Amino acid sequence: MILVLASQQDPGAAALVAGWAGARLLTPADLSLPGWALAAGPSSGTGAVAARGVADGAPFATDQVQLLVSLLGGVDAAQLGWITEEHREYVASEMTAFLGHWLTTLGSRCLVAPSYASLAGPCPPTATWAAAAGLPLATDRDVDRDVGTPRALMTVVADRVFRVGGSDSCEIDDALARRLCAMAASYDVPLLSAVVVRGAGTSLPRLQAVLPAPVVRTAEVRSAVRGLVEDVLLEEVAS
Repeated sequence: MILVLASQQDPGAAALVAGWAGARLLTPADLSLPGWALAAGPSSGTGAVAARGVADGAPFATDQVQLLVSLLGGVDAAQLGWITEEHREYVASEMTAFLGHWLTTLGSRCLVAPSYASLAGPCPPTATWAAAAGLPLATDRDVDRDVGTPRALMTVVADRVFRVGGSDSCEIDDALARRLCAMAASYDVPLLSAVVVRGAGTSLPRLQAVLPAPVVRTAEVRSAVRGLVEDVLLEEVAS
C-alpha cells in the first residue's frame, strides 16, 4: 500500500491518489477516527500491539505500508473544521507531533524523511537552499508584488522540474532546472517545491522560498510522482 499524507483540502493530493492502484489518501480528518494504535517498547510494532492507522476512512496495519509520500508540512488549525474552534490550535499541534513521530517509525518507507520543522522534509534556511542551488537569494525588492516581478512555482521530481504555478513570463530554462535538481539532491530529497523570481536586470533567477511541502497541482507532475514511487519500489524489490 502507498500512502499519500496531505490536507483534505488539497485537490492535487486527491487527484494524485485517484485511479492509482494501491494508493490511499491519509488526511488529518483520519486522525480523528478510531482505530489508531502506535506500538512502543521492545515489540517494535509486532504482535498484539502492532501499529495500525486509518486512511481514506478505512483501517490499515503499518506493516502494509510500502511507501509514504508526504504533501503536508504540518496540520493547519484552520482546516480542522470538525473540532471546536477554541481547541483547534492545540489539536493541530498534537496531530502534527503525532504524525512526526509516526513517520519516523516508518523509517526508509518515507519517500522523504520528516524533519523537526516539516512532515514533508528538511527545512533549512532559504539562504542555505540557495547556496546549494548556486542561485542568489531573492531580496525584498525582487519579491515586491506591486511591481509585478515575474515568479514561478516549481516542483522537482527526481531529475525533472515542472512549473506548477506562477507567471509564464518567469522563464525556466534547462540551466535553472539543473540547479534546482542539484539543490534537492544535496539534501537527498527527490520531491520538493520552490519559488523563483526574475528581477529586472538579473542574469540568474533568484530563489524566494522552498516550500515546507511539495505541490502537485498539474497532471504532468502527478504522473511524475507516481513514476518516482514505482521506481523506488522496484529498486527495493531488486535489492
